[in-house]
Amino acid sequence: MPKKVMSRMGFLVFLLMVVFVVSGCLENIPPPPSEEEEGDFEGTEEALEGDAKASGSATWTVIVYMAADNNLYLDALQDLREMTDSGIGAKSKVNVVVLFDGGGETRYCSLQEGKVLDIWSGTTNLNTGDGGTLAAFIRFVRERYPARRYALILWNHGAGWRNPVKGVCWDDSAGGDYLTLPELASALQAGGVRFNLIGMDACLMAMVEVAYEMRNYGDILVASQASEPADGWDYKRLFRRLAQSPTMSPTALAQEIVKSYFAYYGGGSITLSVIRLSRVGALAQAISGLAQAFLRSGKDFPALSDRAVSPDSPYVDEELGYADIENFVRLLKKWNDRYWKDRELKSALTRVQTKLKSTVIYNRASGSYLGAKGLSIYLPYSADSCPIGVDYDALAFAKDTQWDEFLDRWCEVICE
Repeated sequence: MPKKVMSRMGFLVFLLMVVFVVSGCLENIPPPPSEEEEGDFEGTEEALEGDAKASGSATWTVIVYMAADNNLYLDALQDLREMTDSGIGAKSKVNVVVLFDGGGETRYCSLQEGKVLDIWSGTTNLNTGDGGTLAAFIRFVRERYPARRYALILWNHGAGWRNPVKGVCWDDSAGGDYLTLPELASALQAGGVRFNLIGMDACLMAMVEVAYEMRNYGDILVASQASEPADGWDYKRLFRRLAQSPTMSPTALAQEIVKSYFAYYGGGSITLSVIRLSRVGALAQAISGLAQAFLRSGKDFPALSDRAVSPDSPYVDEELGYADIENFVRLLKKWNDRYWKDRELKSALTRVQTKLKSTVIYNRASGSYLGAKGLSIYLPYSADSCPIGVDYDALAFAKDTQWDEFLDRWCEVICE
């Protein structure tokens, strides 16, 4: 069943509870230390005690980057309440550490068995659209919450690859700044953690362009091909399951995210995918091979229907030009078998399908996205999205493959 919308009074009560719990924390604590300076760590005694329990014994540390300095602030409060209601904490051998940015302030919080405890609260409203903020938070958690496994959840608006706006984690107080995909990759590198799981609780991030940027910084990516409801993931069920089974593998945790998400909404038009990042490089090279084969063939491009993710269309979102890779390949194979009969092209298409199958290890889709198979790619639907531009060319995926050259030719055709 869908979540019930929390009443305004409920939000106010919860907000007062959060303020009451963290009111004992020290004000004017110095900013989180950089890699070059150790700094002093201060916080509530309970938070420090939780640190001591966690040190060296935690099976998971989950880092949640809640960029809620925007129109999702109330939704962020609701999700924070779900996290606390799960009862997760150091006693369950799981650390959950949250950067919560919204309401005019930024806090670092630790979840301890139904409580939200401040571990850092500065006078500065940090810009969560700046890669330096994310990198500093990751380093802060890495140093103080060691664990066998690490997960990172990016919570906010997302746009995947979109022309001219693309990225994740918008901060309205910083003039609408956000993390571009190359900036996100740089922040993860600077953070110094290779994550067992990276989760995107944000819209439209299950794209090969996004996954390719993440490939060196994590093992598993969980993301949606489509827009997500504002409520996002079901953190109460998810964290409760993790607290009950703290030794679950990254793949099992990723599948639990997907299952709880679909149980939460009980239908509607949603998608969520589990992507093995170690396989994305091989998939990218297969896509590059397909682009080269198509350009060498000199074939005309097939007409694409505007019916989303149908047998005659690959599009998850035709307005944005986000095409489901599997459905795009199937459409081209059908055209090749019927009209072109190009053996090199057929081989390249089969290779993409094979690599895609080993990359998307689990996905679910429903409603108008029922035909989505787990991973999208940028394929402009109309001339409005052309030319591709230098921003797309700056992506690692564009630099390392021939897909941008393919898109140049694609745009020539749809602009004719």
